[in-house]
Amino acid sequence: MNTLVYLTYGQGPHTDELVFSVLSAVYARGPNNTDYRIVVYADDPKILADLPVQIEMLSDKDLVEWAGPYGMNDRRKILVAKRALETFGSRIALCDADTYFLKHPCKLFRRIHPGHTLLHIREGHLPFCHADELANFLEHQDLRTVNGRRWKLTPNELMFNSGVVGIDEANISLLDEVIHLADQVYPHVRMRTVEQFTLGACFRRFTRVRECYDIVYHYWPLPRRAAFQEQLRRVLHDPSIQSNEERYRQLLPHRPAQSQKVLNRGAENLKDRVHIALWELAKRTGLLEPVKRLFRRVEL
Repeated sequence: MNTLVYLTYGQGPHTDELVFSVLSAVYARGPNNTDYRIVVYADDPKILADLPVQIEMLSDKDLVEWAGPYGMNDRRKILVAKRALETFGSRIALCDADTYFLKHPCKLFRRIHPGHTLLHIREGHLPFCHADELANFLEHQDLRTVNGRRWKLTPNELMFNSGVVGIDEANISLLDEVIHLADQVYPHVRMRTVEQFTLGACFRRFTRVRECYDIVYHYWPLPRRAAFQEQLRRVLHDPSIQSNEERYRQLLPHRPAQSQKVLNRGAENLKDRVHIALWELAKRTGLLEPVKRLFRRVEL
């Protein structure tokens, strides 16, 4: 059986977001609910007490160890994916809390096979993903795989969003490769996106990566989240609303709408190709910084 996985720890509005994401999975699947399970790794099971999920308890020791020697919070996502595969096998899809399903979750698992992994969406090349620090680091570093082979990573590498991470048990060792690369990069580049960069780099090198933005929407930018978090707080903590179905129905009109960037993927793909061509030209002619500033103004 396939497993839809979530990770949550600590207190905050992200716990309400997780509840809504789980509800969206439950009500998107309709009567067909036997082809996968929902497992939540949590340090506090009470937030999901009345939902049809399996709780896997996390200890403080787990959370500290998974953050690694440099306290990389999102490193825990990679380790929870590995534990889920070790525990449940088959295929897993790990979703961030700030997501909701647009289609039946089984469609995620149809894209995950041995040698075929899943990430949420391709964001673009590093110089145009507000990742200058990471791009500059890659230009001068000698990074190695677990087996000691040299990574051929350039400042033009693609960044994928990791709001969804899908992997088959046949590729579980690939998660050790992700951790190994992250532990080489993060001490020098303290960015939250190091985790998703290393997932994308390793998945692209060793598997075929597919996107799933048409199945799950990841509404991570803060302006979209703030208003919805208030609605979540209002509805999910209202004792007069008795059923999860009613909670979900009331929240649906308020969920963040898909961004135009997601809806216009064809145009974004073309922009990616233009970006990389201009980046190479600007680098050769000494105009790289002005070109970067230009595209940042356009994106604003």
